[in-house]
Amino acid sequence: MDLMRLLRSLEEFLYELVGWLVFYPRTFWSVLVHPGAIARYTRLELARDPDDQFKDTLSPVLMLILSVGLAHAMEMMAALPLPQPSSELGRRLFGTDEGLLLSRSAVFCIYALGAALATLRRERRPITRDTLREPFSIQAFLACPFVLILSAAMLMYRAQSDAVRTGGLVVQVLAMVWYVFARAQAYHALYRGPWPRIVGGVVLWFLMTTAFVLLLVAAIVL
Repeated sequence: MDLMRLLRSLEEFLYELVGWLVFYPRTFWSVLVHPGAIARYTRLELARDPDDQFKDTLSPVLMLILSVGLAHAMEMMAALPLPQPSSELGRRLFGTDEGLLLSRSAVFCIYALGAALATLRRERRPITRDTLREPFSIQAFLACPFVLILSAAMLMYRAQSDAVRTGGLVVQVLAMVWYVFARAQAYHALYRGPWPRIVGGVVLWFLMTTAFVLLLVAAIVL
């Protein structure tokens, strides 16, 4: 009986894994090309029964986890040396593969959380578990292309070739521009409003979140 349960569990895991191979690239492309549509889709899906949600895509949080994992896999395949911060905590969080994976997950969750809190603040809605779920789910989707593009840019920037490093800077700027555009388009798709106000709010919160992340990393590393 235990063997049968183990085989069924293995069967379900393998089926889920195969599903990731199908649904991850399709969901990624939808987020990359149609961030406004993915925001509306997420709202509709969250209104369904939990067992019926995200049947034709991956769930937002799972997408973000897989994106962070892929970004980390790219860095491992590049075989670049890991940073060695001066502090003990910094070495634990950034000096090992496990710590770097955890740190990268935390950083991009902070971006998604900051954007979700910004949405609730602009809409003057209270911050509760229920109200936070929709904007955080949307922002988890939007963070996925940002994770991979920014991680690829940072790998390029660490290369030996000056031309590749310059390309990395260009890709990094493009990643940030896309991310700001995607957040603005997602907000406009759900709440409307004047574009200058939306874009200005997104840029402000993006800069504030980035400053917080940089200060946090500096405090850990130094």
